[in-house]
Amino acid sequence: MSRYLILDGYNLVGALRRYATPSTGSLDESRELLINDALKAAGWTGRQLIIVFDAAGSPGPGRTELRAEGAVRVVYSAQGESADDVIERLVRNFDGPFTVCTGDFALQRAALSLGAARLAPREFEELLDELPTVTRNPDTPFRARISDRLSPETLQSIEELRRRAEGH
Repeated sequence: MSRYLILDGYNLVGALRRYATPSTGSLDESRELLINDALKAAGWTGRQLIIVFDAAGSPGPGRTELRAEGAVRVVYSAQGESADDVIERLVRNFDGPFTVCTGDFALQRAALSLGAARLAPREFEELLDELPTVTRNPDTPFRARISDRLSPETLQSIEELRRRAEGH
């Protein structure tokens, strides 16, 4: 599994219904929802997520925000620079295996040619749908519990066996 997952921010906002502005209210709200989803995914998967938003039309240099002590890095491209440019540069310059999540076919091809894996927007949405309702803190190591995978009936049967065993 790749250590880093790079999300093509506005591409995902445009591709997935969960981020559609009619349901979120604004592009800013859609962006924050994506960032919050990335925080949940980072906490659950243990991967570092980087979300790149295209701010090419904005004046000034690009900027980076760290969330959850660096578990999620939010990058805004500089004036005259596209999110695709930033993503390609990240894959080219950072150490470690990457997966790039975008619906942009040209960016997918570029990422693959640089040795990164690719993830379609719907696959990211499927990952989010698989997350538990309450996600863990990304700073706490994940420890799976067998009881999380058992049905309530099975748990009850095991508890009854345990109680009978204590009675002997």
